[in-house]
Formats: sequence, structure tokens, C-alpha cells
Amino acid sequence: MKKSIIIGLAAAIILLSACGNGKKSPTFKVDNFSNGKAGELILVMSDDCFTDNRKDSVIRAFTQPQPAINQIEPMFDLLKFQPKDFTPYFQRHRGIVQFDVDNAYSSNTFSIDKNVWAAPQVVVRIKGNNADSCLALFYSHRKEIIDQFYDNDLKRLQSVYKNEADASVQKILRDKFGIQIDAPAQYFIASQEDNFLWLRYKTARNDRFIMVYKTPMTALSRENLIAARNEITQKHIPGAVRGSYPVIADTYGLPNAHPLAVGSKQGMEMRGLWESVNDKMGGPFYSFSFLDPAGQYCISVDGFVYAPQENKRDYLREVEAIVKSVR
Repeated sequence: MKKSIIIGLAAAIILLSACGNGKKSPTFKVDNFSNGKAGELILVMSDDCFTDNRKDSVIRAFTQPQPAINQIEPMFDLLKFQPKDFTPYFQRHRGIVQFDVDNAYSSNTFSIDKNVWAAPQVVVRIKGNNADSCLALFYSHRKEIIDQFYDNDLKRLQSVYKNEADASVQKILRDKFGIQIDAPAQYFIASQEDNFLWLRYKTARNDRFIMVYKTPMTALSRENLIAARNEITQKHIPGAVRGSYPVIADTYGLPNAHPLAVGSKQGMEMRGLWESVNDKMGGPFYSFSFLDPAGQYCISVDGFVYAPQENKRDYLREVEAIVKSVR
């Protein structure tokens, strides 16, 4: 018995020591971590104040299709509650939209609050003296609201991945590209060369990939990014069939490319679909590219998904969170 106790104490000391060597402390306290599934929101609306048509107009805003994905999936899944059923347990949810209608209010107010009952959490509160004024307030801030919930989903994933990042992969990223990203340990190194690194998370049903590569590009444009990515994937990412490889699909007006700042890095995001030359594989991807401080070359961090029999939204959001952890 004494021997087992000593062994147990020694193991505990080793684990505690490991926490101080390479493992980062959690971004949020475990006992205060928000609950709820990925891509899920709570909507609190009273039946007494809102008709089904009014509620449906709000629901449609949140369940619009996830952009740049090769099947129809809603941006968010909704749990709908009456105010009386919105208990303290559900107040710890990661994303909450709360409508409050009361004749006593002299004005209509809108707020987006962070970490009210848990963290990371976004709580949207819309208060007014009638349902129509509340709906008008919601629609005037609709894009801001959706962006906040989307970003919070990514931050919640990043807070987990930061603790799971493989120190050896982090060292390779620093040495090759002068950057860091937080990819869970399940992403193993599938291939690497001087200016290229391919991380892969493979299961029996799907694959998730992260590529990091350096190119001599000095002008970030949609055309340049497409050409560079296609060149890299043709050279470095073999398909399942001999002679096949992934390229960007030019379809449905995709890919979309927009300027974006990730932390202190100013660059260009691109999201769209990929397909295989000489094969039938395909799926969604998300990338972020930026120039080195001297403007002499471009670094791209790119995540893409292959999940032919599954919904892809949450997998795409996973790789986007990893890409946007770049620093």
C-alpha cells in the first residue's frame, strides 16, 4: 500500500511539473467554462409578446446557410426558451440571445456583453416596449450579432487547443516560418519540406488538414492566392488515386477573398471549396495569408476538410479556429 501511495505521489509530481514545462495554463477557469454544443445558441423569446412569424424571422437570421460549404448547413443551431424556463444552468451557455419586452421601458436598448455567467460567452440583450421595436433593433445589429457569436465559437475552440498544442510542432513552425499556431496533438505531421508543413487529423470517417507554406508572393490578391495554393497542393498533397491532387474549385462564385487582421497580422482570408483532379473528392477550406515584415514573401496557413458522409460545418470551424490562432 505504501509503495502504491509513493508511486501515486510521484506521478502527481511529474504531472504538475509537466504543466510548467511546455503546457500553457487554461485561458478560462474550468469551473467557469461555458457549456453548449459547437455552433449552438440559446434564444429566449416570450410567446406572449412574439408571434410565430416574428420568432421565425429571428430564427431564419441565425439558421441561414453556413457560407462556402458544399452542402446546406445552418450557421447556428438554436435552443428556444420561454423566459420562465431560462434557468441558471442555461445561463452558462456559450451564446445567448435574450429578448425582453415590457411596457415600462421608456426606450429600446441593445447590448452585447461578454462572459456574464461563464466564459467564453456572448450574451445579446434586446429590450424594448413592444415586439416590433425589439425586432427592428435586432435587424439593425444583425451582422454584428452573428459575427460576435461566430468569433466566440472560434475563441472557445482556441482556448482548448492552446493547451493541447504539440511543443515539437510549435518548434518546427517557429524555425521554418517564425510563427505559431495551436493545433491539437491529434494533428500529426504528414509531410514537411523547407517551406512547407502538412498536419493531418485522420479518422475512419473524415480527414482534417492544416497546411503552412511560404511562397515568393509579394502582392496578396485572390488570383495570386488561388494560383499559389493550387501549385502547393499539386506538389505536396497526393490524392487517394494515383495522379490525383486537390485544387480550388471555381464554382458558385467561390472562393471569396477579403482583407483581414488576425492579431497584429494584416493579410487576406480566403474561403471556398476544393476538388480533386482525376478523382471525386472535395470539401470546404479556409486560409489566411500575410506578408513577412519585410514584404519579401508570403506565409499562408490553410485548413481544409474531407468528410463525405458527414456534416462539415463544425469541422470547418475547427480548422478555421486553428488557422486564426496564428501569431
